[in-house]
Amino acid sequence: MTAVIGHRGADPYRPPRRTGTKMSTATAVAVERVWDHEPLTALVRHILDTHHVFTRKAIDTLPALATQVRLRHGEAHPETREVAALVHHLAGDLAPHMQKEEQILFPFIESLEGALETGAGPAGSCFGSVRNPIRMMMREHDAAEAILKALRAVTRDYALPADASESFAGLYSGLQELEADLTEHIRLENEVLFPRALRLEEAVLRP
Repeated sequence: MTAVIGHRGADPYRPPRRTGTKMSTATAVAVERVWDHEPLTALVRHILDTHHVFTRKAIDTLPALATQVRLRHGEAHPETREVAALVHHLAGDLAPHMQKEEQILFPFIESLEGALETGAGPAGSCFGSVRNPIRMMMREHDAAEAILKALRAVTRDYALPADASESFAGLYSGLQELEADLTEHIRLENEVLFPRALRLEEAVLRP
């Protein structure tokens, strides 16, 4: 191994030990579920119980792991410094993003569905139309996706260096799992939950 690494022109990086991008079992199963006609309350519950739970666990552990990898490998692999900065940035963005969804947007969407079922008027809100927080959440989704893209670029699609420690491999594996889960998480909200919530609000407000 030493001779190979020391050979002139040899690539000091090796690909991860798996093919494709990892995805949690719960996410993989849920991808096959069709949400177009199920109650929005059920979809909201799924997002909370599957994606928000997964994301919180990831952002609770990955920033510290990224810092550990930077401290151990930063001199030999300066890209780990940018990786750590991006991971901390992503975690710092996702935590308040999910809190806004859980405390403001999702309860309002559920109240719209309840209003349609009972014939009552929609609940009052501090933001006017549901379109306004949705627009904000989609902008924040774009920002998260940009960070994921930057992580892909700086890690060369998560190619591990030949001298990667177990923590280095664990960081890249964890980031790929987060990317896979977050991609499905964002898709469900942008392409299913949010458009249906907008149509639901129109139906509730229709005379």
